[in-house]
Amino acid sequence: MPVTSEFELDCATCGSSLTRRKVAADRFGVGSLDSVEVAECPNCGGRYFPETTLERLRS
Repeated sequence: MPVTSEFELDCATCGSSLTRRKVAADRFGVGSLDSVEVAECPNCGGRYFPETTLERLRS
């Protein structure tokens, strides 16, 4: 059974569909990466971090 990712979910704040977006990693204090992928709500600006992004930020 496939695992559901943040990109398939709706925003927990407003219910809109989330979109895939790349954000500069230095905004999170990670200078070793250029960018990380997030699921972002185009309606309210809510931002969610997929497990793959969290793993990259931890390493």
